[in-house]
Amino acid sequence: MRRRILVAILSITGVAVLLFGIPLGVMVDRLVEEDATLRIERQTVLAAREVPADFASSADPIELPTGTDGVTLGFYDRSGVLVAGSGPTPADAAVRRSLTNQIATAETSGAIIVAIPVTANETVIGAIRGQQPTSISDSRTFRIVALVAGLGVVIIAIGAAIAFFVAGRLARPVRRLRDAAVQLGDGDFTLTVSPSKVPEIDEAAEALVLTARHLDDLVSRERSFSADASHQLRTPLAGLRAGIETELAFPRSDPTQILTEALDDITRLERTITELLTIARTPNLAASTCSITDVQDDLAQTWHGRFAAVGRRLTIEDATRAPAIAGNGAILRHALDVLLDNALIHGAGETRLTHTVGPEFVTITVTDEGPGIPISATHPSDHANGAHPEGGTSTHGLGLPLAHRLINSMPGRLTIARTVRGPKIDIIVGRADPTIERT
Repeated sequence: MRRRILVAILSITGVAVLLFGIPLGVMVDRLVEEDATLRIERQTVLAAREVPADFASSADPIELPTGTDGVTLGFYDRSGVLVAGSGPTPADAAVRRSLTNQIATAETSGAIIVAIPVTANETVIGAIRGQQPTSISDSRTFRIVALVAGLGVVIIAIGAAIAFFVAGRLARPVRRLRDAAVQLGDGDFTLTVSPSKVPEIDEAAEALVLTARHLDDLVSRERSFSADASHQLRTPLAGLRAGIETELAFPRSDPTQILTEALDDITRLERTITELLTIARTPNLAASTCSITDVQDDLAQTWHGRFAAVGRRLTIEDATRAPAIAGNGAILRHALDVLLDNALIHGAGETRLTHTVGPEFVTITVTDEGPGIPISATHPSDHANGAHPEGGTSTHGLGLPLAHRLINSMPGRLTIARTVRGPKIDIIVGRADPTIERT
């Protein structure tokens, strides 16, 4: 690219110099020729002053001044006879024309000729003829054209230097852009491109960095889907397996019951997968509202039986009078699924799902009577009021980080209000309409 830019700029500079230099050379040739004619005319005028009015009757010979710059002078009388100086005999056309009281100029193959009339008492008494070889004006023209050509070479050299600088300046950011594209192709989405002060290149670099961020977000969402799916599908799959194994060990009289229950579990699995994919691939999914009651209904259908199966109680506070919240119901339900699953596996005693309504926020709280949450299972931003985990040796795996990530995407905030015995976890989300107070 650098070489192409250099060649392009030099080509443009060369063409510009030629387009300017050729007409300039033609103009120089004409100006030099006109200047030579004026020089000859000036010398012939000065020579005319040396011719006395009575030269025809005077015995004194006419003495013409010596011409400069190769100019030769000659004086002709009214009859066209050469009286003094040098010139053709008989008089040429230029002299004959000047004898009619006109200034005559002519150019032959080798000379420039100027003839002017000499007058006395308003009467033409003769003519002065000046002649200069064209080689002299040609030499001046050549020197000027050579000077212009040299200036053109200097301009091209300066253009080459500027082209070299500009080509390097343009090529460097393009190479950086190329390297960034290669970095992006290698899967590194943390790329940065230094500004080049070339608007078009900077816009392309900004677009590439923005694309890298979008791809990073997309890949991160796809990766989180794998982790989230493995966590969220583990419990329903285990329940489906346990139901089928129980039916095999203790078959009921109606075999369609287990099939109906299995189909219901499969339907919930399909819905879970669809929702997790939607959450992972739709960054603005949280720009909606949902009802806490609808979420609680789904949770009750899913978890009451599981808690009852292990002899524990799940209490879900009635939320029919709770206001709508800003966020996605599927995200909130999956986050609460995680917390209830942790409470079922790692907690003890009664698990309670309650809520508190404030003027701007709604706080949804999950508590149980277990030993507490180990520090390894928490996120630094989860702790509220400086609470620190104490006691408990079990691990919560992906549970709390997954719930934390889901709530952050609503957006909302998950805090661990109490980590010791009887752990308490709060999910704080905004009200859909914080200006309306419920009575």
